[in-house]
Amino acid sequence: MIIVDVKEKKWALITGGSHGIGRSLAHYFVQKGFSLILIASNIDRLIKTKIEIESQYPLSKVDIYSVDFNLPQQVEMIIPNIINRYDNLDVLVNSAGVLIAGNILTSLSDLKSLININLLSTMIVCNIVAIKMKRQGFGEIYNIGSTAGLEPVSKIAAYSATKAAIISYSQSLYQELLPFNVSVCCLCPSVVNTDMTDDGRIANDLKIEPEDLNKAMQFIRTLSSGAVMSMLSIRCRVIDLE
Repeated sequence: MIIVDVKEKKWALITGGSHGIGRSLAHYFVQKGFSLILIASNIDRLIKTKIEIESQYPLSKVDIYSVDFNLPQQVEMIIPNIINRYDNLDVLVNSAGVLIAGNILTSLSDLKSLININLLSTMIVCNIVAIKMKRQGFGEIYNIGSTAGLEPVSKIAAYSATKAAIISYSQSLYQELLPFNVSVCCLCPSVVNTDMTDDGRIANDLKIEPEDLNKAMQFIRTLSSGAVMSMLSIRCRVIDLE
């Protein structure tokens, strides 16, 4: 059991916060004294993660909301209702995402899922939260991109395209929000050891660990006041050796 002393409530909203990178970063932020707003589509996973975190950190507070990112119109209606419940929002982590292999043979259904979840819904959340942070005069936004968005991979071409778009959009947000004391950074890892990449092609112990994203987050957040980082690439050794 880990005691976390939360003297002044700070809120971190994490999409995709029930598993993988989002779950790992939820642990990171609660250790830093943040209360959590976790959003994901799977309510059972959300409940499990909430119980897990609140049992490990007795003074923590974890609010959970089930939202289907494959339905951008629903996201646009629900997210404002969620964030309006909180006076301030200190951190946004956009970790919700889906990986579907495919290039020119990708079905329309898969294309819609990739674009809806990885791009449209993520941008909608970014925009809504950015407006709130701009008004309050502070905040941190972290989008989870991918090295596949920096160096496209043909067998996951559609996925790569959505991540390239999020990287580009994050750079635009960075420029737009910097004058308002709102930082924006896009973290771009290669293959991370999560259920999304558990296809047997690469041994799990050779992948990037979700905890490496926590370390990257700590590095970004502890830079001096004069230093900023709008994008951070995290390479996977075994992939670069191929």
